[in-house]
Amino acid sequence: MKKSAKVVNVADRAAKESSFARDLLGPLVGMGLTLTRMKDNLTGKVSPTISYPEERRSYSDRYRGAHILTAREDGTPRCVACYMCATACPADCIYIEPKEVDNPLIEKAPARFEIDMLRCVFCGFCVDACPEEAIIMSRETEICAFTREETIWGIERLMKRPELPEFGIGYRPNQELVDSTLAFTPKKPVRIQMAGRITLKEKATMIPHVTFEPDTNTD
Repeated sequence: MKKSAKVVNVADRAAKESSFARDLLGPLVGMGLTLTRMKDNLTGKVSPTISYPEERRSYSDRYRGAHILTAREDGTPRCVACYMCATACPADCIYIEPKEVDNPLIEKAPARFEIDMLRCVFCGFCVDACPEEAIIMSRETEICAFTREETIWGIERLMKRPELPEFGIGYRPNQELVDSTLAFTPKKPVRIQMAGRITLKEKATMIPHVTFEPDTNTD
């Protein structure tokens, strides 16, 4: 048997539950929380602001950052120029030119492999589509350039990644296989204390970082 819907009169319930003490203490409790948070911010007990670039948040191992071309043991790229990544790419930012190789176990290799980082949307579809796990993603979040040409990353730029020890590897399907083909030692994040502050209440790693030393020599 279907039960009838229960009708609740919100106004009547509020009137029954209302009292002078509740009406008086309710706003005070809210103000107390506000004043407590303000005191924590002013005294440096907690700060919701990350002082970038001296501090930055630590991203997940599945973060989709700048791409990496993995290598075989002999240093050659694992890519076999199958065009799977270029076909899956929704931004059409991957360009591949194949070439023949002498190794009978490898049908083709990329003579040219380029990613237009300005067009890339960092969706990770290329990583999912690659049958050789030749392309993965890092946790590198900063990609800056002075010319348009610098934003088009070729094979050498995608394979030689001096930024990896600092940022680390990001999204990849098979951790054991990929980690065995990348020769670098990750840096251990160092928790630091900025002047007049401790850290965030939430669990976030604050990593000291300097991207470059400005050239102060104007001669």
